Amino acid sequence: MFKEENITSLSELLRAIGNTADLKELGELLLGKISQIFSAEKISLMLLDKETNELFVWATSVEGKEQKDVKIKYGQMFAGWVVQKGQPLLVKNVDSEFPAFSKAKLGRYKSKSFIIAPIKNKEHTLGVINITERKESGVFDDDDLKLVSLITPVLVLQMEKIQLLGRMESLSIKDSLTGLFNHRYFQEHLVEEVGRAQRYRRHLSLIILDIDNFQKYNENYGYSMGDKVLVQLANIFVENLRKVDIIARYAQEEFAVILPDTKRKQAAIAAEKLREKVNSAVFVERRDSSLGMARLTVSLGVAEYYPNNTKEEFIQHIEFALKEAKEKGRNRVCVYK
Repeated sequence: MFKEENITSLSELLRAIGNTADLKELGELLLGKISQIFSAEKISLMLLDKETNELFVWATSVEGKEQKDVKIKYGQMFAGWVVQKGQPLLVKNVDSEFPAFSKAKLGRYKSKSFIIAPIKNKEHTLGVINITERKESGVFDDDDLKLVSLITPVLVLQMEKIQLLGRMESLSIKDSLTGLFNHRYFQEHLVEEVGRAQRYRRHLSLIILDIDNFQKYNENYGYSMGDKVLVQLANIFVENLRKVDIIARYAQEEFAVILPDTKRKQAAIAAEKLREKVNSAVFVERRDSSLGMARLTVSLGVAEYYPNNTKEEFIQHIEFALKEAKEKGRNRVCVYK
């Protein structure tokens, strides 16, 4: 039978799991509560990387980088076996139950008893919970295993909820084709950056970029190839701009970049770099083209935020600079002054 204090602690844990909206916070919560419920000193939570087929440490109570870098192959060691079988493992005495297992691997443990439980949904095993080092060298029993089995279904539901919320949030602010921020997010974030520039008297610049003759490109190569071009352009921008810069798909064939703490001159240099990178890139699988469109060019406008301007005025300045670049023959950078 479960001890009354364990039932109380378990109820508290299950409620806390349901109120946690962050995976890191969830991991830390589990470490503390599981340690309390099972009187265990060493707990680790591991998740399965589907690409490498390895378990990696999500959260651990054991200090040290070496512990956090541990990786276990699917089907190997006790944890890998639990993932492969999808079944929990209760070991009361590893020496008698697994006499062939290397003593060297167990030498760092005081206790010979442990529990490894799968974290799984209806279709897949997502990872494992490892619990060992029961205080005073205690032995884990069947009741402990039942307690763990009550925790894991609630844990899985919350993990999936957190991941779903993360995906929904990402979908609401990202362009589905390029993975860049969308127009709505750009507008909302620009409000924040303008406010920050006003309060702290910081520099702020914008770049807006339009693909030259993109409609002709789509007509010549097809819209599916046009989509590939947009993705390739997005990659060029990400590779050649700073991590702090906010890159967005502004319109069908236009992109915009918010550059915090950046003067107009610096933004113009960044814009020219983008122009050159695009100008030298090849955007089709074959290099011949009756329209001479195997390569593409872009026109760019640059503007710096002026104190006391509204967000709308700032955008007007950047669009004016882009219009000037188009009218002067395209494939160039123009700066609003």
